[in-house]
Amino acid sequence: MSRILYVFIIVFAAVTYASGQQEDLRKSEDDIRIEDKFVHARLLMASGKKADAIKMLDTLRRSSPPSAAILFELAKLHHEAKDLNQTENHLKSALKLEPDNYWIRKFEIDFNKELGRYDLALSSAKHLMAVYPLRPDIYDEAVSLCIKANDLPGALNILDQKEKNLGWSDGIYLKKAEILDNAGKIDEAVAVLNTLAGKYPGQVKYLRLIAKMLHSNDRVADAEPYLRKIVELDPDDADARLGLMLIKGKSESRQDFFAGLSPMISNPDAPIELKVKELMPYVEKHATAGDTLLGRQLITLCDKLVIAHPGDARAHALYGDVLKNNGEHTAAIRQYEKTLKLNNKNFLVWEQLMISLEKTGNFEQLTAISAQAMDFFPNQAVSYYFAARCLVEKKEYKKAIDLLDEASMISASNPYVMSKVSYAQALIEYRKNNLALAMEALTRSLEISKNQNAEAMELRGDIFRDKNNMAEAVKSWTEAIKLGGDKKTLTAKVTSIKSN
Repeated sequence: MSRILYVFIIVFAAVTYASGQQEDLRKSEDDIRIEDKFVHARLLMASGKKADAIKMLDTLRRSSPPSAAILFELAKLHHEAKDLNQTENHLKSALKLEPDNYWIRKFEIDFNKELGRYDLALSSAKHLMAVYPLRPDIYDEAVSLCIKANDLPGALNILDQKEKNLGWSDGIYLKKAEILDNAGKIDEAVAVLNTLAGKYPGQVKYLRLIAKMLHSNDRVADAEPYLRKIVELDPDDADARLGLMLIKGKSESRQDFFAGLSPMISNPDAPIELKVKELMPYVEKHATAGDTLLGRQLITLCDKLVIAHPGDARAHALYGDVLKNNGEHTAAIRQYEKTLKLNNKNFLVWEQLMISLEKTGNFEQLTAISAQAMDFFPNQAVSYYFAARCLVEKKEYKKAIDLLDEASMISASNPYVMSKVSYAQALIEYRKNNLALAMEALTRSLEISKNQNAEAMELRGDIFRDKNNMAEAVKSWTEAIKLGGDKKTLTAKVTSIKSN
């Protein structure tokens, strides 16, 4: 008899063995017949003939006494065939015969998880916890199911049971802290980690976790005593020293803070996540305030950032945003291109690249990029606007209008996109010298954007100039500058009117 047949027979005998018959271990002819057919069915399964295996096991099920092993095998085979009804029917029948069988219950848990029935899966896991109180994997399964069901108190309760039955472990307390942190109960999470830090007073591992948790929840100042304790225990801990420096920097002038931040930004071993987190508030402030000095300071730091992390898309994307917000669109384009070479999954980067290409008048490249963006992200309406904008430059107005209609349909009345669409429609009418229709579309564009569309405001000035209304033209161009329009071009337009 081959080894595989021997294993099948042993498994079958172990599952089907019934208590109360221990005094007579001899097998009847029926037992041998059932066992042979069961092994034959397993061989069919192993050779990929699963339909034949189902037929044989089903015949065996009807002709032999109730057997959890046969029903369990049928449940698994029907599951592989994606017959969920038969899977569930056979699974329930198997569990009626052997409700405490670990493997059948585990299959039931996975089956219910697959169907999103986490409450039923959790009920099965709790049943196994009662039957096998010393198996740690069952507690972990139950905790995971509680978290999926958003029952965080239930998860903590199961961890308490695990500690009661299996004894104390740092893994239990770490999981408790994680759950409390995710629930927004930061003080309770820190208290749990403080228990671990107190149990291991000479170690910095748990102090680091506390500091990281506080920092990620914007409670940087609260992390200071833990960072100081880390440095006291490990004077060479660079991250803790850096954290203390950042806390100190919050109270310094921006220039001093950036000067202190510069070595950390240049250090390739310092985590980029921390660098981006510290720079982001200033990047956002620069985007809204247009502070040119802040822009130059950020450009200096971001230049160091991409040198330290040349292979990280986040570094180049952040640098691109700073350059774009500073009006340096050509340099921003290079950074966005590098970003997309490293990671082309973030549509916002595609959009920023297309904005900069439009600003620089690089419609040839914009044609190619917008086409790629539409392929990768067919539901992003703004890409269709940029593709239409390129067609306007080529005077292919009919094709441009078709794309603008598509952008309108996809956008679901998104104000940002619809303002751009109306601007492009106005530009088409302006290029065709239909000034009245152009002004009508522009008025619509500005109303949708609440007078925040710089391009529409600039075109409004151009129309007033063509109508010889210079006062309104200058007023519109001046407003366009405030909205972030091309300062050099707009200033030249204003100057040309005032000099005449």
